[in-house]
Amino acid sequence: MVALLGALGCDAQPAAPPRVDAAPVDAGEAAVDAAVDAADGGPVLATFHGVPVRGWDRSMPEVDAIGYEVDLTVDESTAGAETFRGELRGLFVATAAGDALTLDYTGEAVDGAEVDGRAATATRDAGALRIPLGRTVAAGEAFRVTVRYHGALFQGTGADTSDLETLGGLMVFQRNRAGRKIYESLNWPSKARRWLPVRDHPRDGAMVALTATFPARYTVLSNGRMESMRDAAGGARTWAYLRATPMPAYDIHVAAYDDWAETTATSTQNGRAIRWLPYSGDREAGTTLFQELPAAMDFYESAFGPFRWEQAGFVEAPIFGGGMEHATLVTMDESLFRTAARSRSVTFHELAHHWSGNLVRIATWNDFWLSEGFTDYLTGRFLEAHDGAGRGLGNWRNYLNSAVGVERGASHHPLRPADPEGSPLRIFDAITYKKGALVLRAFEHRVGTEPFTAFLRGWFERHAGEAMTTQQFEGELAAAFPQEDVPGYFRQFVYGEFLPVLDASLRYDAAARRVSLTLRQTQGRGPTGGFSFPVVVEFARGDTRERATVRVTGTTTVVDLPLTFEPERAVVDPDERAYVTASCSDAAPCRAGWSCASASGTNPAMCVPLRS
Repeated sequence: MVALLGALGCDAQPAAPPRVDAAPVDAGEAAVDAAVDAADGGPVLATFHGVPVRGWDRSMPEVDAIGYEVDLTVDESTAGAETFRGELRGLFVATAAGDALTLDYTGEAVDGAEVDGRAATATRDAGALRIPLGRTVAAGEAFRVTVRYHGALFQGTGADTSDLETLGGLMVFQRNRAGRKIYESLNWPSKARRWLPVRDHPRDGAMVALTATFPARYTVLSNGRMESMRDAAGGARTWAYLRATPMPAYDIHVAAYDDWAETTATSTQNGRAIRWLPYSGDREAGTTLFQELPAAMDFYESAFGPFRWEQAGFVEAPIFGGGMEHATLVTMDESLFRTAARSRSVTFHELAHHWSGNLVRIATWNDFWLSEGFTDYLTGRFLEAHDGAGRGLGNWRNYLNSAVGVERGASHHPLRPADPEGSPLRIFDAITYKKGALVLRAFEHRVGTEPFTAFLRGWFERHAGEAMTTQQFEGELAAAFPQEDVPGYFRQFVYGEFLPVLDASLRYDAAARRVSLTLRQTQGRGPTGGFSFPVVVEFARGDTRERATVRVTGTTTVVDLPLTFEPERAVVDPDERAYVTASCSDAAPCRAGWSCASASGTNPAMCVPLRS
């Protein structure tokens, strides 16, 4: 997801619903995509919506959620007091012997429950719904649980969309920016439980088959591929969708509106169809916002592996000022269409989530950077390739500026906070997003772009449909690049805080044609003993330049190097590829494109890039 840092309609006849792909999902392809088959095959344990289940995640506590079938019916007979009825049928596999299932649910009334077709009495306690199974289920045994429930929709307003603490669940906005009623869900970070009794944690991914009944004037959209659309009683219409690749509960999405305008484009490399559905009045802005998505799709597939989802859809709705990566149906906040040309990178970010965050999930909220930092890194790579090196560098500079601003403030934290697990809202900031991207970029330039790209392609291939930890990523990176001190790099830049700030001074021996370079770390809040890392230093005099790679080994590093001319200055990290900067003063100004700044006068002055 991305958050940007920085009169009633008449009863006209609704426009024809946007075209949707109603072709059925191929069961064999879905089974592969779902990543539920064991590596060595084996007997079918159960089926979910026609998809065979042969394997499950044995590391999950108590049970592994395989899939949810959701039947949703919305009643809008009383405007401003819309209600819904729901039935959820979940398929689970026990990972340990047990006699009860606990689901996350904070919604309203529970009307009944069943276990494998037998009635069960559910009890509630502190946001948990406990359902007795009526027997002891053995580890590796599949079972099905049904929960019926009902409640009222959250009434959203424009004021809500900046408050992620309160916004969320199944929502209705009586008036969007176009003055029309619109329905949508927002489950991030842990708000699926407000209207769905599920395992509401990103670690536990599940397939989803959703059937939604709304008044017939609405077009209803959800994750995956549309299986059917049929008229229902009382002037309603029922839409059915299947998403057969496991996704976290926060990705589950449904939206209904009567005035979207669809456009479809196709990527060049593999002919992927990409749909976008802005409000009809935002059609032109939508084209500006989305028209480069086919190029982004081609880049991501070429660099990081195939797109493994049924579709790439983008829909406009009031959400929270940014974008939300609902798998196959990204939500783009209506405010983005006012600044479409400047907001285009949000579309690239949300598409990239179909590799990081959606395909390869995070195992804990403390690993949030594996989703958002990775996704911003993929976005930065595309912008560099698509927009050119100059504009690409401007984007990386903006990342650094944003990250430094948070790191030097009161809410600083490690990229991967120490356990215990906490809410992602406490780390929903530029450290997780921008520093995460920059730490990956710095490592890329240590080992080479091609080897690092190949590693990430393998990462997404190996762990498609799985939930991963920072420790696992670190371990695989260390195995792939044994020449690098990966544990040391992670200790400083992932589990530690702040970036290195270097002060460079020179002394030249003309007779020996050698230069003595002293690098001092002036940042007072780095690791004990200072950072340790390699950095390129460029010696310059007029148009004459020479470079050397220097290994910084502590708070003060002194190196003696051969040099054929007396330098006027030393530029640390001249290509701006490391997560590092330089101290500055009137006597030691910053390079072109950077400015000298101190946070509230409480930090050493350091060079920060000017915003592009």
